[in-house]
Amino acid sequence: MSAYKNLIVFGAHGKIGQHLIKLIAKSSVNATAVVRNDDQVATIKNISSGSSNISSSKLDLAAASVSDLTSAIKGHDAVILTVGSGGKNLLQVDLDGVVKTFEATVEAKVKRLVIVSALFAENREAGLKSGLRDYYIAKHYADRILIDEFGNKLDYTIVKPTSLTDDSPTGKIRLFKSLSDDHGSISRADVAQVLFDILGFKDTFGKSFDIANGDKNIDDSKTYQ
Repeated sequence: MSAYKNLIVFGAHGKIGQHLIKLIAKSSVNATAVVRNDDQVATIKNISSGSSNISSSKLDLAAASVSDLTSAIKGHDAVILTVGSGGKNLLQVDLDGVVKTFEATVEAKVKRLVIVSALFAENREAGLKSGLRDYYIAKHYADRILIDEFGNKLDYTIVKPTSLTDDSPTGKIRLFKSLSDDHGSISRADVAQVLFDILGFKDTFGKSFDIANGDKNIDDSKTYQ
């Protein structure tokens, strides 16, 4: 059982984010879903069936200042970032918006942060092979900044899924050993489960995990060792 009971989720209206909000709504954990507009607030209310443990906060990550983000994060005990602009605003959202959130998390005196990145984002070769080079560049540098500048200030975990699907959740994953492994795929629902379950696994602090669907239980801390 995670010690983190008051989460803030950036990217809550995205596909992974919506799966995550549904999971949290069924738990005893409270969460603030960060969204951009009233339509997205309505979506969050609908998918969480109006659960009292889910609230929404309107904030545009690209436009928000570090001060704005700090105010939003204060009072929470963990940050989950499942942010993506869909390739439309990579610099302002996927890179700068994410880094501003790192800064704000430190300013808000919150230690725990879990972020979704991309499979082997630390390896430029992976980006070249993916056909999503600009996306990989944004993820690569956001991850590097997190590790190099905030590694001693945040208890971070980087989750790097392979190709995403809308398949039903399996509850099982495997960890990649190298870029040459069969890339396979992973359902967005399973990525959301990883984000939720990994929060309380202290052995994952300061580490990153490249994941696909496999045969290891998501909710078992030994999977990540």
